[in-house]
Formats: sequence, C-alpha cells, structure tokens
Amino acid sequence: MFNMYKYVFYFAVAGLILVSCNKKEEEEPCSEPFTIDLGPDQVIQEGTSLELDAGISGMTYLWSTGEKTQKITVDTTGHYWVVVSSCSSSEEDSVYIALSYPTIKMNTGFGTVRFWLYHNTPLHRANFLDLAGQAFYDGLIFHRVVQDFVIQGGDPDGTGYGGPGYTIPAEIVPGLNHAYGAVGAARLADNVNPDKESNGSQFYMVSDQNGEPGLNGNYTVFGMVFEGLDVVYAISQVPVDANQKPITDVVMDQVNIEYFTAEELHSTYGFDIP
Repeated sequence: MFNMYKYVFYFAVAGLILVSCNKKEEEEPCSEPFTIDLGPDQVIQEGTSLELDAGISGMTYLWSTGEKTQKITVDTTGHYWVVVSSCSSSEEDSVYIALSYPTIKMNTGFGTVRFWLYHNTPLHRANFLDLAGQAFYDGLIFHRVVQDFVIQGGDPDGTGYGGPGYTIPAEIVPGLNHAYGAVGAARLADNVNPDKESNGSQFYMVSDQNGEPGLNGNYTVFGMVFEGLDVVYAISQVPVDANQKPITDVVMDQVNIEYFTAEELHSTYGFDIP
C-alpha cells in the first residue's frame, strides 16, 4: 500500500540533506584566509587616471570614496583605502596617490626659467602646453625687451608680427595680476582687437620687480615664474636697439614640459599651487 506520509518524509529529509550540502559549499570560501594589497604609493600625471583593484572577487567592498565595487578609478591626489569583507573576516589596505602637474622649463644663455600655468585660464594653458610639446619655442628669441617692464618672445618670425596663425579668446581673470614674474599673452591693440584676443604664441614676462598693475584687466595673465626671476631680470637689462630688440639675440634654447607634484614644488622651489 502506498504510504504518502512516508514518501513525503523521505522527500523532506533528502531536501534537507541537499540544502545542507549547498549551504556548506557556499560557506566554504569564508574559511579561506585572504589579504588585500593595493600596491605602493604612486604618482600619476594630471589628466590621467589609475584603477585600484581590491584583488579579491566575490566579496563585500567599501572604499574611502563610498564606492562598493571591487575596482575603482581615481584621478585626484589623496589617500585611498578599502575594506574587504567575507562572511567570516575582513581585511583592509590603503595607498597614497599623488598628481604631478605640467610646468614649463625654459633654458636660455642667461639660465633656466620655470613657470606655472594657471588652471583658470584653460585655453591659454592648453595652447602653451601644446606648443611646448611640439618644441615650437625651441630656438626662438626674445624680440622685445623693455628694461624694468617686460621681456617678450614667442614669435616664430622674430619681428613681433608673427605667430602660429590663430588667436586665443581673452581669459582675463580678476586676481591674476601683473606681479613680478607674471606670464601674459601678447596681443594686438584695442583699435584692431576690441575683444582683446591673444596672439597664439607670443608671450611676455613681467621683469619689473614692483609689478605692472597698469596692465591689469587688459591682457590675459596665464602663468607665473616660480624659479628664475633673476634670469628674467637679467634679460630685461640687455642692450637693445631703437626697436627694443636685443642687439645680441637672447635665445630660448629649449622650452619643454616638466612634471612636479605639489609636494615637490613646495619643497624644492617654495611654490604652492594656486
């Protein structure tokens, strides 16, 4: 005689055994020890990013950024940590990521000048970095030198009338003034350039130790010398002809990009990023 109750009992017991086995298989990874290693502290260039990987899949994650994934992408300076948890234990690790920023290094016969490019003049910043990256300025001269005022260069023709064939919209930012060592963009006069657009490559550096506040609001200031002010001043003192052109060429032998972290700029040059 068919015993329905007995059949149900056997089915239930078999089910319990099956469930018990599955549960054991699922919990087994919890007993395996694991470690987290985000690797050594790193420096990445501004504008790039880095993927941080907790390295263990199938766990629970909590990053200092609030993300809860195995991997995250970072692009700013900071300490980053992650806590990785299983059903029986948790581990954590941290790493410091620093950004390095592009700066301009200019070698001349008078010495080396280094200057910072402001982030809040992005069009001029990107343009100068692009030209420097192409070695556009290498071998060009300072075609205009006015004692205790400015030194001006960046004209591929060396006449004061040349450029790369384009202009840049003005980025005149309040607070970016013509202090000693300010780097500004040359331009045509207001009567032919009412929008104060900048020449695509010509620039000047303020060599007046008292600054030139009379220029504020009229020209785009896009950089600041943080090393080599003595070089800028020395160039401003060279003999010039009636057109304010140095009698002996003052050459930018090489103008290229150098990367520094904020810590390096401060410790080496006493310069704090604006």
